[in-house]
Amino acid sequence: MNKYSNEEVKEFKEKLLHLKKIEENQIKSFDERLHNVTTNGKDENSIDTTSYSMQIESLNDSRNRCVKHLNQITNALLRIENGVYGICVETKMLIPKERLMAVPTTNLSMEGKRIRESRK
Repeated sequence: MNKYSNEEVKEFKEKLLHLKKIEENQIKSFDERLHNVTTNGKDENSIDTTSYSMQIESLNDSRNRCVKHLNQITNALLRIENGVYGICVETKMLIPKERLMAVPTTNLSMEGKRIRESRK
């Protein structure tokens, strides 16, 4: 098992911190939009009850996806702090840099992903 250089880890960390800021801003935006929709209530003349409910549900779903991604980012940053970032939890081998750049929150190599999926 190898590890990435400090320079490479720094590059991954910067990417993750950038993604974290984006997700935090998105969550804040969804919170503001949800607050506006629920505070202003349903305007009887402009939107029916179903559309109103669907709008709230859609905003909540989008916010929940952001929260899930933010949690994945936080976990990846913790792996950096613990010195295990980039190591596949299934194979214990180094995850290729190309995969980490494409999916920086992953903790599985493609081989590890296949192993995990074969168990399902």
